[in-house]
Amino acid sequence: MKYVRHITSVLVIILIAVLAAGTIVEKLHGSEFALAHVYSAWWFVGLWAVVAGLIVYMAVKCRLWKRMAVCALHLSILFILLGALLTMLTGQHGRMKLEPNRPNSHFYIQEQDDITKVALPFSLTLDRFEIEKYPNSNKPKDYVSYLQLNDGETHQDIVISMNNILRHKHYRFYQSDYDEQGNSILDVARDPWGIGVTYAGYALLFVALAAILIERRKTYRAVTWSWLGVLVVLLVFLYIRMLTHPLLPVLRSPFFSIHISTIVTAYALLLGILVVGIIALVKPKDMARMERLKSLSTAMLYPAVALLAFGIFIGAIWANVSWGNYWSWDPKEVWALITLLIYAAPLHEKLWKSFQKPLFFHIYGILAFLSVLITYFGVNMLLGGVHAYN
Repeated sequence: MKYVRHITSVLVIILIAVLAAGTIVEKLHGSEFALAHVYSAWWFVGLWAVVAGLIVYMAVKCRLWKRMAVCALHLSILFILLGALLTMLTGQHGRMKLEPNRPNSHFYIQEQDDITKVALPFSLTLDRFEIEKYPNSNKPKDYVSYLQLNDGETHQDIVISMNNILRHKHYRFYQSDYDEQGNSILDVARDPWGIGVTYAGYALLFVALAAILIERRKTYRAVTWSWLGVLVVLLVFLYIRMLTHPLLPVLRSPFFSIHISTIVTAYALLLGILVVGIIALVKPKDMARMERLKSLSTAMLYPAVALLAFGIFIGAIWANVSWGNYWSWDPKEVWALITLLIYAAPLHEKLWKSFQKPLFFHIYGILAFLSVLITYFGVNMLLGGVHAYN
């Protein structure tokens, strides 16, 4: 078991390093290159598979089935990884252009320099495309395509707009773009197996996180109520912002406020761990004080990791609704995942004994906050991506 822990530690460190390097590769060579040579590469998939195997091995050795909430949490991770693998192997993602009054029954998948034409079992015809604008403004409020769907059996009128997609025969169509000729451009996705398995993993994850937080409520009760107030204030602020500042069409979703507020609250808790760690190092020889402060940081760590995981995967559901792809390996997504992996490590102090030492725990908590800074500020300033507006 000791050697397995060491191997797992090394592999997780390698995984984090690869994820971080992948964001740099994407910045230098583009998202398609990074996807082909890093995130979809056989060795990267193999690395995740080995980590998943080690999770199963340690879960069996530690008899996690005796702790149902913790067992469900680790099982959810396996479901999410399996869903991602199924999406990669069986999913299709492409684009189709719709010209007014011209039926179209195919879309195109582009992989690097190769373009594949894929036939649909039905046709879509664009009646008209409209750009809705905010009152007394030229800023777009929404992009709307008015279509006719014909599959030989049914003929119906369809409206597709941002966050309002078309689902038909396992295909999903998303309003993506338009051109100057008034043509509508749709993203097309077909993922008959991966989404169901992944969403099952998300559901199990949310239930497991809630159960674990309830189990440990005595540990962080005082902290929870104070940070619950922070969450309420953030929610009010975000809703006021949504009402007073026009948002990009794709951001006009109920998932927006949930995703942002949970992530920001998690970061606020992680900031609290940083502050407590700095205070602890002022008197490093006072072990009783160090231990009390470690308990305080641990009380913030559990809800912080839970909120961060919840925010990440709510964001994934939102992305699937809006873009047809629940995980696109965007730099902000990748660094949020890195942050989650880094802060999940201290929760396994029974496996990694070093985290039981207050001094090591506090130093780790201080250094770990660098990943938060990179995620929140560094990605926007240096790496870019679709989250650059955050």
